[in-house]
Parts: sequence; C-alpha cells; structure tokens
Amino acid sequence: MSALLEVRKLSYIYHSPDAETQAISEVSFGIEREEFVAIVGPSGCGKTTILSLIAGILEPSSGEILLDGKPVKEAAGLTAFMPQRDQLFEWRNILRNVLLGPEIRRQKTPENVKFARSLLKKYGLSDFEKKRPSELSGGMRQRAALIRTLVTSPELLLLDEPFSALDFQTRLTVCDDVYRIIREEKKTVVFVTHDIAEAISMADRVIVLTERPARIKNIYTIDLDKSLSPLRRRELGFADYFKRIWSDLEVKNVGRT
Repeated sequence: MSALLEVRKLSYIYHSPDAETQAISEVSFGIEREEFVAIVGPSGCGKTTILSLIAGILEPSSGEILLDGKPVKEAAGLTAFMPQRDQLFEWRNILRNVLLGPEIRRQKTPENVKFARSLLKKYGLSDFEKKRPSELSGGMRQRAALIRTLVTSPELLLLDEPFSALDFQTRLTVCDDVYRIIREEKKTVVFVTHDIAEAISMADRVIVLTERPARIKNIYTIDLDKSLSPLRRRELGFADYFKRIWSDLEVKNVGRT
C-alpha cells in the first residue's frame, strides 16, 4: 500500500488586525490507502484547522500537503468533508440531500443517481428516500450524511467529530455503522475527535497533538481486533491505550473545565 496523504512540516498562523496566533507548528505525518487515522488533542489545539488545511479550505503558512502525490489544491475532488452536524436540508428529501454534491459540481447523471440509490439500499435507507430529515432518527441522519460524502467517490474522508451531537447510546451504534460503511467502501479516513475511547475503537492509528501551537506528541498504532469496533473497548489492551493517551493529554489540562 502506498501513502495517499502526506503532510510535511505543516504550520499555520491565524492573522487578525491586532495579532498573529500560531495554531500549528511543524506537523508531519503520512496516511496509507484504506487507513483510518484519528487525531486527538486538547480543545482549541488546531485539530479542525488541520482538517481544513487538508481539505484545501485554508492555505498553509508553511509546509506542504500532498494527496495522491499532488498538492491538495490540484486534488480537491479526491476529498470529502463530514462536519460535526449532519447539515441535511429539511426542504430536500433524503435522496436529494444525498445528491447535493453531484448537483453542486454539475455532475448529476443517471449513473450518479443510480449509485446514490444503491448506497441507500445497501445501508438500510432505501425506504426513506422521499422522507424529510426530521422524519429520521439521529443515527439514520448520520448514515445519510456519510452516504452523501460517498456519492462523489472521494479517496479521502475528513470527519470532524461527526458523532458529537448524539446521545451516548446512539453514538455507539452510529460509530459502529459508520465504521462498517467506511471499511466496506475501502475509504481512507482522517477523523478528529475529543473522545479518546472513540479514537481507539475506530482507528488504526491515533495521532496525539500538544496544546496550541499543535505539534505531534505521540502516534499510537492500535493493535486490537478491527472486526469488533466499537466493542474493541472490551479487549484487554484497550485500557492500556486509553491510559497512555490520557497521560499525554492530561499534563497541562489539570483543573480545566
């Protein structure tokens, strides 16, 4: 397997009329094809900024990002971004929500519509094509949002805390659904989360960032049974990973709210 994503000495500075704030400093990592990598770190350390840079939404202050060997600006069609909220539009039914990407790109074809319907059927939403988002459960909405990102056939999925708005029980179920879909579709993923257990449960590797300006403190390869997510938490090694990652994060966070 060859690296799909290469991040090399990435730095980013936010500019305002009064000051400059360095968000990221000299961050480097690579991600192989079909690998699932989670990024964790203190609040405000720059996790979502890294996703925005990979997506080409922001320009690096220094360093480079290569996607399939090309600068991200030249490979923008290879990425898809799944934000914290599902952002389904209530005035569009589920099928039309799923087809939003091809419509925006003016690539809505009979083949794309057929592909969208096949994904909805494959993942249990074919009976809800004509329903409005408010008629679906939270978990079903997240499945629809993920299918929307898959319809454009991206190589790399960027997930920004996509389960944060869900209650704990629904979150576990949806985590399992999303994990299964991503593995079945053989996608490469960069996943930002505040939830250490979630990161360990889903990821092949977990990148731990420092406080701002974010640097890489540790990278953990998760050697647990990948067929069990999110039930990997029951494996004996799970607690050890959790303690080590928490130890990386807790030093400067004592007393925070």
